[in-house]
Amino acid sequence: MSLGIRLGALICAVALAGAATAAPTAAELKATAAALTAQLAADPNRPDLRAALGEALEALGDPAAAMAEYDKAIRGPGDTRRALIDRGHLLVAQGRFDQGRRDYDRALSQNPRDVDALTGRGASWVAEGKGKKAPAALADFNAALAIKPDDAGALNARGNFYLAQLKPDLALTDFNKALAASPRDDVVLFNRGVAFKQLGRYDSALRDFNAVLRLVPGDPMTLAAKGDAYRQLGDLLLARDFYDAALKADPRNAMSWEARGEIRASLGDGPGGEADKAQARKLDPTIAASS
Repeated sequence: MSLGIRLGALICAVALAGAATAAPTAAELKATAAALTAQLAADPNRPDLRAALGEALEALGDPAAAMAEYDKAIRGPGDTRRALIDRGHLLVAQGRFDQGRRDYDRALSQNPRDVDALTGRGASWVAEGKGKKAPAALADFNAALAIKPDDAGALNARGNFYLAQLKPDLALTDFNKALAASPRDDVVLFNRGVAFKQLGRYDSALRDFNAVLRLVPGDPMTLAAKGDAYRQLGDLLLARDFYDAALKADPRNAMSWEARGEIRASLGDGPGGEADKAQARKLDPTIAASS
């Protein structure tokens, strides 16, 4: 997860946002990848299997290998729809927004009513942060939901759009609808918690973050989000504890270092606060300009 509205998670898994089951383990993913590789050795002209293999490799943390499989699937015979959308997600996650949208457009040229492609294209504008493209993003989300009103991925994506527009009341409506269909979706639960936090409903936000941590124990971004909620409530000691836990789980998150630095400084630990902020700037030099 990413701190805040988790746009990266949205892009990487926008088609999977309704999943309510536990994520597969690394061993399970490796077994899946091995089985798919064996199937493709026997029948290489299966773009659906190549896309599935790419998804498994991506989940294993090997985006280069995943991209290679998506490329092969798209160049080969057969139905390339799944590979185009998967590659679009990966390209956008890498910041290659125009290339990703070209893949979504290719999928939509095959089927203009492809909900996943419409949702991915809309989410790409949100991830890119181009406010002037907000109407295009909203049009894509609305088109997807006109086709499939209860689609959890599209509802989550439009909710994230509303969060980015600082319209948490509208976001909350979409997240509630998504959770009605998939109540154990950790992505949507997290995002609803952020909407509650934007609305100042911190008790509700903390309930959602706690629900996420029951599904994904030790998730660093949820721990950081709890830290921020307690900071807003004025409980700096508890906020610091949660940022401690978040940084133990993910020591490369610059925003968590910066936030803990500010909290430590507010608690009277000036040297500790400066050390944390220095680490944040080391990991992300842009923080110096924005802080």
